[in-house]
Amino acid sequence: MNWWLLTGGVLVLGAALAHSLLGEKVVLRRVYRHAEGDAGPNRRAADDPVTRQTLRLAWHSLTVALLGFAGILFQAAFDGAAFGASWRGVMLVLSATFGALAVLSLVVARGRHVGWMWFAAVAVATWLSVR
Repeated sequence: MNWWLLTGGVLVLGAALAHSLLGEKVVLRRVYRHAEGDAGPNRRAADDPVTRQTLRLAWHSLTVALLGFAGILFQAAFDGAAFGASWRGVMLVLSATFGALAVLSLVVARGRHVGWMWFAAVAVATWLSVR
């Protein structure tokens, strides 16, 4: 068993759950808060039902992708041989992906969102798994 990948998988699973639950209760609720009843010039894009559905779809699509990444990390943690000779390359791609997510989150949110730390930890754990 690869403990670095297991750690990364647990972190990604936690991120997916937090993203879905907190995002629905906090972020999307704020976006939709004033969406009812304003058809005038102050109408926001989030007032449109199709836009609301699209935002929810995009939000939860990241959650589904994170769950898929967690599954890959768990599979590699318990049976790295299942990836064959490409195991190292797959883990380096995942490490780079989470590194990019960490940088993107850090820059866009200017450090005010914990996601950058979470993604950076996954990137480091995944990178250490191939060392």
